[in-house]
Amino acid sequence: MLFDAYSRAVSPPEFSASGQREFLSVLRANDVQLVGLQGDLGAKGLGPGADVDRVLDRAEAAMKAAADLRAPLVCIDLGPMPEPARESKPRPAIKSEQAGAIIIPSARVEAPLADQPRQPASDPAVASQFHDALSELGHRAERYSCTVALSSALASFAAIDAALRAAACPWFGVDLDPVAILRDDWSGDEIFSALGDEIRHIRVRDAIAGTDRRTKPAIVGQGKTDWPTLLNHLDATGYAGWLTVDPTELPDRNAAAIAARNVIL
Repeated sequence: MLFDAYSRAVSPPEFSASGQREFLSVLRANDVQLVGLQGDLGAKGLGPGADVDRVLDRAEAAMKAAADLRAPLVCIDLGPMPEPARESKPRPAIKSEQAGAIIIPSARVEAPLADQPRQPASDPAVASQFHDALSELGHRAERYSCTVALSSALASFAAIDAALRAAACPWFGVDLDPVAILRDDWSGDEIFSALGDEIRHIRVRDAIAGTDRRTKPAIVGQGKTDWPTLLNHLDATGYAGWLTVDPTELPDRNAAAIAARNVIL
């Protein structure tokens, strides 16, 4: 189980020593193994307007709690992140045979669609503040020998790659979410090429993909994720970490968890 670091019901960073022992005994009694803790950095993350010291202190408390509970993995959603400059990929030409029964003059059908403009990099001052804060987070992770698996529901894999390269912290890695792959500009092959060796945790969930990279939660194996290919990628990178089933967005969580387990085993 990957447990929430801060929730309304239970907050492991606030446990006393006896509370930690009781928590672990309850997990053992239910035959549950603790993988680590998870959380996010709030709406502003490490960006402008955030109380960075407070955010880092809360993250450090989660890392200390994970280490004390003998599960030194913390998965963190970083929230907004500075994006590196990216060249838009050329949009492919539409061949006449792809136009089907639509009657369009061939000169227009064969012409490539206009490329979208290049995406500029984020403000350098904002990026510098973010990377300084992320480096400090890395120093605190080293203090507890805690692996920190990073993700962001609000940023691209290109941004995560740039952040990991800038931080150069051996305690950092990637919390890989297959649904995020469906939403990203990078293909699965590009993501594994850039970040395959950095993966520290896999979040097992799936989604149906729609237009404009919109997604709708789905039972694992019934969505758009190509699980055989993804698992082959993991084998190729020598991944030996945890795969944690995440059915929280589905109505029948027990059935969804069983279905997911059957797909990945």
